[in-house]
Amino acid sequence: MEGLAFNTFWFTGVRLYLGALMRMGSRILASLVAFCFAAHAQSTECAEISASGDEATLVADSIRPIDSIANKLAQHYGILISAEEPQYLFQGDMEDVRLADPGWSATHPKAHYLVPKRRRLEIRFPVLSNGAPRDVRQLLEQIVQIANEQLPFAYRLDVDGEFATFVPTQKHNAEGALIEATPLLDLRVTIPSGTRSIAESAKLMADSLSWQTGLHVNCCQSMVGGIPWGMKAAQFEARAEPARKVLERLIRLDQQSETANSRKYWLQRCDSKWCSIDLYNAWGGACGSMAPSSPSWH
Repeated sequence: MEGLAFNTFWFTGVRLYLGALMRMGSRILASLVAFCFAAHAQSTECAEISASGDEATLVADSIRPIDSIANKLAQHYGILISAEEPQYLFQGDMEDVRLADPGWSATHPKAHYLVPKRRRLEIRFPVLSNGAPRDVRQLLEQIVQIANEQLPFAYRLDVDGEFATFVPTQKHNAEGALIEATPLLDLRVTIPSGTRSIAESAKLMADSLSWQTGLHVNCCQSMVGGIPWGMKAAQFEARAEPARKVLERLIRLDQQSETANSRKYWLQRCDSKWCSIDLYNAWGGACGSMAPSSPSWH
């Protein structure tokens, strides 16, 4: 398993919030630092794909297997599949990072915080002669089916144009009972019409989600090359739209001035009172690229 580590954005975020948090007290600062470790611990973690003849095997063995699968499919095959997760409320779904990643903890002996329990998913699927999935839609539906059978949560597959998303639909409450989950990005948001940077519109979306849920929601950082996302100014508004649709429109708007290689997917994670929505480029990255072409799946 790749070592758990901070990413560049979260170091920047800590610097930006440090002054305010100092005034709010050390306990809040400690909570943010723990979240930076825990919620974004394995941002480059990848599932593994091995092929034999006309079949491939996808294996995710990680603290966030759905994240790991999305990373691999997006960066290896160029499939725009995003992953969202429920808020973790039940302590039984968590474990100390020392158990989740003993190798990393050996070099960070003072780090103690809870992360989701490590879990393993294995999916076998048919592939074409070039190694790409024979039927991408079928593969994504198969992943959801196996995840729902083997994980302590439930997911659905959302498809909207070129975007597909693993969306959580069930979670555990604090007592461990399985309950219906309201996905964060299912919530509807309104953004007043105006010309602003795309990143500012994304922040307004996140602010609306924070106000509705009481969580601290951040959106949307790109982890590619340290270049800020959404600096382009554009007219934008949203009227009681699901946040996921708003995010898709903002990504499309940003990509109008970029190349096809800038196609993005997102990972949405929550921990305690903090949630983040981070953007990543399909193709390349730590999970590796197969070839610069996208399999058709519509």
